[in-house]
Amino acid sequence: MRYLIFTIVMFVVHATYAQQRPQFTQYMLNKYYENPAYGGLERSLSVFTSYRDQYSAFPGNPRTFYVGADMPFYLWNGALGFTLHNQKTGLFDNTNLKFSYNYVAGTPVGFLSFGGRLGIDILSIDGSGIITPDGTYEGVFNHNDPFLQTSVATGFGLSWEAGTYFMGKNIEAGLTLGELPTHKYGVGDAIYNKAFFASLYGQYKYFYDQNTEIIPSILIKADAAVVQIDLGVLGRFNESLFGGINFRGYNATSIDAFSIIMGTNLGRKYKISYSYDFGLSALRKLNQGSHEILLSYNLQKIIGIGMPPKIIYNPRDL
Repeated sequence: MRYLIFTIVMFVVHATYAQQRPQFTQYMLNKYYENPAYGGLERSLSVFTSYRDQYSAFPGNPRTFYVGADMPFYLWNGALGFTLHNQKTGLFDNTNLKFSYNYVAGTPVGFLSFGGRLGIDILSIDGSGIITPDGTYEGVFNHNDPFLQTSVATGFGLSWEAGTYFMGKNIEAGLTLGELPTHKYGVGDAIYNKAFFASLYGQYKYFYDQNTEIIPSILIKADAAVVQIDLGVLGRFNESLFGGINFRGYNATSIDAFSIIMGTNLGRKYKISYSYDFGLSALRKLNQGSHEILLSYNLQKIIGIGMPPKIIYNPRDL
């Protein structure tokens, strides 16, 4: 068969299930993707773009492109932003665009933020990529199955999430809830169920000396079926070089990968980083690991404080 057997099963039962939300190894570097309430906490216009090739060389493997941007908007005591990602997995092509707003309040021990994202989900399924045992594919393209389509089916639906985030001097933590209540929309003759998800993130920043930071982090992800934990530690050196490791999974049903991360600053405004996942699950025998590259930009300038000051013209030299 041309693609994974589970794709055929999804069509037969008239419901589609897959890895719905993209998974990233460098979650500790792009916190706005994980939580809309993080918007604006970088203190300036911040842009992240990344590409992930998950389970490389595996037929129909997930490939994800992401771009997101956020910036403070002090007139509304918070921040604005957007995220856009496209994930291709086998016969599935999923594009998600959402816009966010979050309110930020100062406290004696740090910043506390509440925010949400709302947007649209676009899913297409290429039925021409399916090969069935009883199908006819010479001269006439026919699956010989009343439930399987031979063309591309497309569906549209709403997508949303909400979160809260705390940022202190050394401690950060955030909680995100998405697609709650669960909902669904049609994709051709099939039904796509948007699954509820939740994530809890935390990190601690330890200053080893004036030039070295050590930042352990944890990300707990859950839906109605499974809980998965990421444990990572990142080191920053001389404010220019950084690198670390990450472990994903905590039991036999969720163990996935051990990862290495490395990156550097490109001047004051840009950072680039790369991570590689060594597979630990049974899939490790069938793929060549996962690659992820992340490029970020920060304007390094306070913006959005309010209207520009009134211009006063001096007539002395007229």
